[in-house]
Formats: sequence, structure tokens, C-alpha cells
Amino acid sequence: MPHQNRNWQRRWTVDFETQTATHEDGWVFQFSKVSDGVFDGSLISQPKNITIEQIKNAPIIAKEAGEVWMRARNNRH
Repeated sequence: MPHQNRNWQRRWTVDFETQTATHEDGWVFQFSKVSDGVFDGSLISQPKNITIEQIKNAPIIAKEAGEVWMRARNNRH
């Protein structure tokens, strides 16, 4: 199923130096290598003055973080 918003990736920045994916709203996930080609992401920062709507969308944001991280890693090589 395609993503609801085709431009969702533009809202994310991946930084391989800090191993993070940052959303323009303030969500920051840090990734660490668990095994060969497998990474685990952890929420390290959330938006300031977080809204109920943002809380409701947190699972979607977490999924996007993982997707954008893996896409950036795959495009890096």
C-alpha cells in the first residue's frame, strides 16, 4: 500500500555521523547496529509542545523513521 503522503520523505533528514533520522517536527530517532544489516531505532527526542495529534501519529512517525533510515543506507552504497 502506498504511503498516504507521497512527499513524506522530504520531512526527514538522515545523519550517518550521529546515526539519526530527524523529522522536521522534532522527532529524532537514533539507530544502532544489532547484527549484520539489522538496525534498531530508539526515540531520543520528540517535538516540543507535543500535540495530541502528534501523539496519535507516533507509530506512523516511528515507522517512517525506520523506512527513511533503511532507504538512505541502501542509497548510500
